[in-house]
Amino acid sequence: MKLISKIVVVFALLHASIGVQAQNETELLVQHLQTGNFSALQSYWDNQVESSILDQVSTKPLSAQQANETLQTFFNQKSIVGFEKSAERKLGNTLYLTGKLLSSQQKFNLTLLLQSTKKGFVIVSMRVN
Repeated sequence: MKLISKIVVVFALLHASIGVQAQNETELLVQHLQTGNFSALQSYWDNQVESSILDQVSTKPLSAQQANETLQTFFNQKSIVGFEKSAERKLGNTLYLTGKLLSSQQKFNLTLLLQSTKKGFVIVSMRVN
């Protein structure tokens, strides 16, 4: 009986450490969004990213560089000055991150879908509305 409880404790600790790792990675991502640090954001993009910005859906997946440049252009055009994280939810190997992009005149919803890979979580989908 003691062996089973030890095994349960070990699995609980492993599960908790995986959750903390995901949270630490997304906290860095959130910091980069808050500061508009696009050189640091570059490493978070997957090789192919689905993109939808203000109902303009990309007809084909964007490369990591194109996705980064697209978001940077949006930040510049809309004078985005920050990001407020609203929610984060992990389901299996995927993680959803939502929040508000802030400008002096309005707020835009940002939804990112991240996928777990060998190098950590990468952004596979970006939606701004």
